[in-house]
Amino acid sequence: MSTKLRECVKGLDRNKDVEEMIPEYIQQSMNIHDGYARLKLMMEYYIFYEMITEGINPYIDSAKEIADGLNLVIEELFQTGNAPACYDGLEKKLLELRREVTERMQVLTAYVDRFVVYEYILNRLQYRFEDRELMPEDSVFAQEIINFIFSKQDNMVVNDNIRTVIGQLPMRMTRKHYFDLIRDSISVYKDGDKSSLDGYLYMFRTNAMLYETPAMEKYFTEFVPVLEELSKLDYENMSAETYRIYAEKIRVNASKLNDISDLYMLLQQLINATYSMVLCAPYVEEESEIPAADLVIRGINSLFTGKESAVWSLAKDKTLESEEEKLYWLGENFTSIEGQQEKIYEAMTMADAVLEETRQAQKEVICKLGKEKEFEKLQKLVSMASGSDFVELEQTGEEEKVTAQQAEQAANELIAELKQAFQGQSRMVRRAIMANTLEKIPVFFTTPQEVADYVSQSLFMCDDEAEKYASKQLLQSLME
Repeated sequence: MSTKLRECVKGLDRNKDVEEMIPEYIQQSMNIHDGYARLKLMMEYYIFYEMITEGINPYIDSAKEIADGLNLVIEELFQTGNAPACYDGLEKKLLELRREVTERMQVLTAYVDRFVVYEYILNRLQYRFEDRELMPEDSVFAQEIINFIFSKQDNMVVNDNIRTVIGQLPMRMTRKHYFDLIRDSISVYKDGDKSSLDGYLYMFRTNAMLYETPAMEKYFTEFVPVLEELSKLDYENMSAETYRIYAEKIRVNASKLNDISDLYMLLQQLINATYSMVLCAPYVEEESEIPAADLVIRGINSLFTGKESAVWSLAKDKTLESEEEKLYWLGENFTSIEGQQEKIYEAMTMADAVLEETRQAQKEVICKLGKEKEFEKLQKLVSMASGSDFVELEQTGEEEKVTAQQAEQAANELIAELKQAFQGQSRMVRRAIMANTLEKIPVFFTTPQEVADYVSQSLFMCDDEAEKYASKQLLQSLME
């Protein structure tokens, strides 16, 4: 880890020599983030090329225009040298590509969540038509669940276990109680950031099959007819034959959605890594560059675009004629970066830890030095390195806070949408939506006894033996 970086972090943390430390901190942070992004792009670009050429993902044609655009940006990035005027144009192109991928991923998410609801229903019907083995009786099984939930002392683990269990137990909750829990979950956001509330509402609507976007009329429309069929089925009186037909349809379509989602997740990661490199490019010091990463990225780009590259001349004692030979030679360069990503990540974590505090505490100094733009860029870099590939990057000034009135209005609107959606729906669809959404909201129990009572009542009140058996089997698998 850079000694300069350590000194900067310590100085900023202690509010010492801030005017001298901030420019150096920016420089070191940009170097670190560039290295991290460069290594990620090296590895993921290589994987992406394999995916395309080996036909691993059959849906690549749906993203061809985006992939071609990204390849051109990467080609241009490695030709710009130190020409800052070019970077603004590359930023705009990458942000547009990122917007397109995000838009398509939102459509995919909406479809995936719809299939999850119908899969939940069919899972509960399965043992109407298949043999059942002996399961522990309700009180014994309830105790096993409680033991599982509280098997760890960590509150986060306990809460995760509670949500997992709620999502699989028979749903026997009144709609009034359900709506009250939704209202309570939204009230938590009072005085919080509006973006956080918006994210929660988006998540809830997708899981409740409420989310709609105009993009759904453009992308992946092949899933619409299947979803329409599933919405019209009589689940209460389903035959074994119908069950098997639609269980298979869900399996096939879920597999397709998984393939498409994998493709767009990887594309977003490639765009984020490239965008990070563009943000860092004007600041990166030559000694911080990673030759092996650059070589692989340029080589893969040459293979994608079909254009000649000087990178192949570096093979020296090898004659690289076929794409397979070139790819193999590029792969040999991965041994030279072993361990680098871990070291860079450690340094990046140290640098990022003081970013927000420095940005808030040293506003006047940052303004005096004219470094506001650099800190905005660093915030974007931190966001993209956080593990959330689809995080919102554009900042709109100071974050708006949620008022009590706004929270109440949001709760009323969401509950009204749910009531409308529940009208005319079968009991099994309503229960599936309730289970799928309750699993995602903050834990609403205040004591272990409340958890135990909920588990026992869910099992006791379920008079559908096939549903109860399916829930027990799924929970048993999760607990094991």
